[in-house]
Amino acid sequence: MLFKNRLRTFSIALIIGAGSLAGTAWTRDSAQVANYSCANGERFSVETHSRHIRLRTGAGIFALTAAPTADGLKYTDGQTVFSSHGSVASLQRPGLPESKDCRRDGASL
Repeated sequence: MLFKNRLRTFSIALIIGAGSLAGTAWTRDSAQVANYSCANGERFSVETHSRHIRLRTGAGIFALTAAPTADGLKYTDGQTVFSSHGSVASLQRPGLPESKDCRRDGASL
């Protein structure tokens, strides 16, 4: 009986905790989301905000801020670099090969 009560209490706490996390999870507001597919098979998405982007890869979510560049767009957090020109982008991360020729899904070749 004691075990059942503890299990029930734990289950309720787990449900409340999960609900709390879902309420504070990543939100888009009015941001635009673009999905990219790279020549090497990698896929990622970019959520554009006014002063930064949120990059979603298989490794997690990264907040990158705008960095000056002569042409196109470039965002970085000091390690990860996302750059794009039109519908073509590249992604650089420490310890991983650069993902080049990444095309925004739905963009013409």
